Amino acid sequence: MKRWAALVLDLFVAACASSKRSDDEPSTVPPPQPLAQSSPSVEARLDELQTSMAELLDRLDVLNARIAKLESGGQAPATVPQQPAPKSDGQPKAELLRAADIAETYRQAVILYGQAKHSEARVTFQRVFDADPNGSLADNALFWVGETYYAAGDYSSAMRYYERVTREYPEQNKAPDAMFKMGMTYEKSGDLAMARRTFEECIRKYPYSTLASSAKLELRRIKY
Repeated sequence: MKRWAALVLDLFVAACASSKRSDDEPSTVPPPQPLAQSSPSVEARLDELQTSMAELLDRLDVLNARIAKLESGGQAPATVPQQPAPKSDGQPKAELLRAADIAETYRQAVILYGQAKHSEARVTFQRVFDADPNGSLADNALFWVGETYYAAGDYSSAMRYYERVTREYPEQNKAPDAMFKMGMTYEKSGDLAMARRTFEECIRKYPYSTLASSAKLELRRIKY
């Protein structure tokens, strides 16, 4: 009996010693690693926001033009080119594909502008215009070419394109924008008299456009 008691005591002492060694030994489990930083940089996020803003502003221009037509009687201007009716000989499908290519090129140009890549955007907008000078995006493309020059501080070049929009596409949706930016360009160039005259013409010619409201604000702000 004493022999069994001594054996149990030896086993108990051995177990305690083993437990102590386990507590004293360092853990082999690696410490938790910090999570990788996968969020985009501030610059990348800013580029995305600027691009989205440019696209939204462009879509807003189209909506404003439609609202202005409805408020003025709902009739489309006679100078707006009408789209050909679909035919069954396969040709309209090719034309639609070409129109889709132009629209995609235009979208890429807007993205480039939103990223402040003005030279690349200018070339891409010019490609849109050259592809179809009578299309629905022609006035938009010319206007944005002017905007690339305006953003770069080249006001004389910007003015040339704004004037082309108002002269060649006076009834299209970008004409009010172009006339308003002409006024802003005169203002930037220091010709306040011409700026005021241009803002007044914008209000008179495009009274239903949102740019007419902006022109009124500029008239109140200009000081002689």
